Amino acid sequence: MKRFATALLAVLTLSACAVTGQPAHPGTAAIYDGATITTAQVAAWGTAQDDMGYPNDPGAALTLLLLRPALDKEAATQGIVFDDKQISAEAQTWMSASKAKVVSPTPDMMEVVRTVRVLHALLLTTSGKAAIKTAVESIEANAEANPVYGHFTVVQFANSFDIVAKRYQNDQGQYGDMVYLVFKDLSGFNGNAQRGWMVGAGLPSPSPTASPTASPAPVNASPAPASPSPTP
Repeated sequence: MKRFATALLAVLTLSACAVTGQPAHPGTAAIYDGATITTAQVAAWGTAQDDMGYPNDPGAALTLLLLRPALDKEAATQGIVFDDKQISAEAQTWMSASKAKVVSPTPDMMEVVRTVRVLHALLLTTSGKAAIKTAVESIEANAEANPVYGHFTVVQFANSFDIVAKRYQNDQGQYGDMVYLVFKDLSGFNGNAQRGWMVGAGLPSPSPTASPTASPAPVNASPAPASPSPTP
């Protein structure tokens, strides 16, 4: 399970492909694989993270929503299951870690935590990394995203992954077994495109990201110990 960050970066093919950003219908964040993700869904996931005490980027929330079907499919194939009781407890631990008021998790909080938990579990398996690679390439080639979110690219996702993987290595002391929560910030969208009104109230705007034409720097260090294994 070591060097999974390096392994995923190695398999991400940084080829030039068509990018997202086609005109979208009002209220639509993205259309992908026959499904529509609304701006309301993206906002709800942002609010869920805000209420758990975490800054949030709409591009990262949309990235998770776009990835979720592929993540769920691969998790089912591998027999990776997290029941509601476990996810509810982990959502409350997220709140405690951020010093937010610990409340009974809302459905959106549960889905955010579950999606990030599954993403992390898949990153620890070879077939999981391959499934994520395939999904990211498919999203770049086939998703139609509202231009206000920017363009989704494999390169941007890889750059974002490099940054988040380093946080995963460095934030173990702060979050302990919940360190996987840093993967909520993975984004395939250009942060420069985000508008102030799209970010949670009172939260800073996303920092400028690396140029989408630049190659990501490799992650050389081994990751911190993985959080508890998923329940089969």
